[in-house]
Amino acid sequence: MSIVRRGRSAIRRIAFGDTLIPQEFTIALREPQQEISVWLHGLGDPIDVTRRITTACCAPLTIGVSLDEGQRLGRSRFHALLLFCERTQERRVLGEIRLASKTILPLDGSELILFNVLGSSNYCLPKPRLWAHFVSQAYSNWRNLQSFDVKMTALELRAAIVTFIRPHPLGLVSIVTEAGGNIFPMNLMGELGNGYFAFALKDSRLAAHLVEREGRIALSTVPMPLCSLAFQYAAHHTKESIDWDQLPFPLKLSKEFRIPVPVSAPRVREIQVDQVHKIGSHTLFVARVISDERFSEELQVHVVHGFYQHWRLRGQREALAASVAADSLNKRGLAAS
Repeated sequence: MSIVRRGRSAIRRIAFGDTLIPQEFTIALREPQQEISVWLHGLGDPIDVTRRITTACCAPLTIGVSLDEGQRLGRSRFHALLLFCERTQERRVLGEIRLASKTILPLDGSELILFNVLGSSNYCLPKPRLWAHFVSQAYSNWRNLQSFDVKMTALELRAAIVTFIRPHPLGLVSIVTEAGGNIFPMNLMGELGNGYFAFALKDSRLAAHLVEREGRIALSTVPMPLCSLAFQYAAHHTKESIDWDQLPFPLKLSKEFRIPVPVSAPRVREIQVDQVHKIGSHTLFVARVISDERFSEELQVHVVHGFYQHWRLRGQREALAASVAADSLNKRGLAAS
């Protein structure tokens, strides 16, 4: 290794330490996850919105929070704060996002409030490490900006990282169309309470238009053995249809809609779209859950940010290295089935 390369490696070790791990990280958890709670501040007493929150759009970054009627205290415009906290006894705050309300979508017995993002703070890494990553990310984004189909500001990117402190379950969407149907992964989604569910898909991809046209999907949670396939099927977001017979796992039909879903899915929900909102880079779908079946308590794929994974395994170098190797296997199709 040349002197220049050795110097660069030394600088990277000093700046980043052992935090240079994948930003999109897969972990195995039971759903619903029990590691992180999310609290909304700004409307009187803090409100637990862990299971009533979703990302509605990436550019502009828009966060949706569902509240029961009356919780908004009659305010049409207000500022709020989201705190992402450990569920351990210490209840440490690992991240926060500062918000400004912009739109209120009425639901039956509740409402979905869409927020703009004003700023964020991330406490998963020490500040010097965090800013080393931010500077590196800004430089990389500047060099590759023209290749991005979703262009987010630095403020939005940092806040989006905080949203993935809360583990996001990975889902496989099945849809039946006149052309046959499709199956593709999704993780920008969340329960809204009172039987409502929301999810966001890139408007530039065909998948969003298929869902808008058909209006109903079956959503399967992903067991760990199907993780790599779920990542491969991201390519299906641009397809009109796929050949169901070519899928390398057995299928069954969902309860009401009779849509093909993986036999091994621990949970399957059938979802009927009620509202469609084109916000920016993404289309937000607000829907009702028609059926919800749980078949097993098997561990399921969740996606977190690498900063949070480093926090989870802080001080455990061997465990962190093993998790990085496992994440690579999960995504590349070598996980044991």
